[in-house]
Amino acid sequence: MNTKNNHRYQDMDIFMKAAMLELMQTTPFEKITVKSVCQKAGVNRGTFYYHYTDMNGMLTQLEEYLTEELLQRVEEFRQREDCGSLFLPYLDYINEHKYAYKVILSSQNILPIKKGFRPLFEYFILPQCQTYKITDENEITYYNIYFQSGITMVLRHWIENGCEKSRKDMNRILINCIPAIR
Repeated sequence: MNTKNNHRYQDMDIFMKAAMLELMQTTPFEKITVKSVCQKAGVNRGTFYYHYTDMNGMLTQLEEYLTEELLQRVEEFRQREDCGSLFLPYLDYINEHKYAYKVILSSQNILPIKKGFRPLFEYFILPQCQTYKITDENEITYYNIYFQSGITMVLRHWIENGCEKSRKDMNRILINCIPAIR
């Protein structure tokens, strides 16, 4: 029996997500069908519907997958690189999957990286709050919301423009956008 803990179930899920990502590079999301995903992944329709309710359900799960994979890359980067360039793994990952993020933005208006902001919050915002002796959790939450909203809108603009600016330019721009808490 296929369950979410079963390796075959997990493999089929990965195949279908990979197929979806590949299709999204050349085909508008609204034209991607269950049949095309199944053909690309080499699975039958029953397998698709065992995993997802429909194409929108698949997109939702794909968002979650992208977020988890992004967090893993950010953590690997933090362990081996200077955190002054902490935006680079975000920029690299988003650029690599820009077609998926563009589709997600067209249907939701927000980037699905809210959980992915934790490392940025811990590196940029929390130390500034500590420096200025801001200990009120509610106030820190406001700074975090402001930070997330600004970064999200900058990334959104970058994605909508085809990620044309280089990752180094974008890293510099994002670093300069970080609010100074005073």
